[in-house]
Amino acid sequence: MDRAIILAELRALASSVPDFATYRPTSRTHLEWLGKASALIKAWNTYEVISFKSAAESLSLELMRDSNVGRLMSILYRVIAELELEVQSLPAQAFGPGAVYDFFKSFRELLQSATTALLVVDPFLDEQVFDAYLSVLNPSVTVRLLAREHTAALKSAVAAFIAQHKRAVEIRKSKRLHDRVVFIDDRSCWVLGQSIKDAAANKPTYLAPLPQDVAILKKQDYEDIWNAAAPI
Repeated sequence: MDRAIILAELRALASSVPDFATYRPTSRTHLEWLGKASALIKAWNTYEVISFKSAAESLSLELMRDSNVGRLMSILYRVIAELELEVQSLPAQAFGPGAVYDFFKSFRELLQSATTALLVVDPFLDEQVFDAYLSVLNPSVTVRLLAREHTAALKSAVAAFIAQHKRAVEIRKSKRLHDRVVFIDDRSCWVLGQSIKDAAANKPTYLAPLPQDVAILKKQDYEDIWNAAAPI
């Protein structure tokens, strides 16, 4: 996975730490957060994840919980700091004209990092998104697609995709769309310079994360658009 993607996702996790005072071994909120953090840390450093998992497995020991939460956060912030030194900043990933495969690989890795939910917003979304990107997602990820054009082709494609992959995918259309945005697990938000179907084909494009405070506002706006959009 691209280092910039790992860094952006870990930063998002660091800004949405669940309350471990209410931790229970069966708490979905805590398990999802821990699972996501563990997977991202492993993608960067296989040694750090051993200590992270050890601390996570000891959370059920109430007397030692604060100490283990401290270990978890120490590892998380240490990995973030290491990645920041590697990446230096979190720039947009730029793709020149013709770098279609490079964009495909980076965007596919970004979508694969989702563990619970994915919302893809693209006015010109077309049916290639299913085979190229959605087919590799974890089956537990709920997928929502928000488009403006090509809705007839999308409708037949999603029906075939659901029949084959037996997974939930919902598509809606809205005339209010202009941006190309991807929301990963309700935590991070990424913007694209071009529609997915044309990205880097003939013009340069980019894939860039938004700061967490901006991402939250962006998510609220698109949830409003989604709720008002027409199902297809």
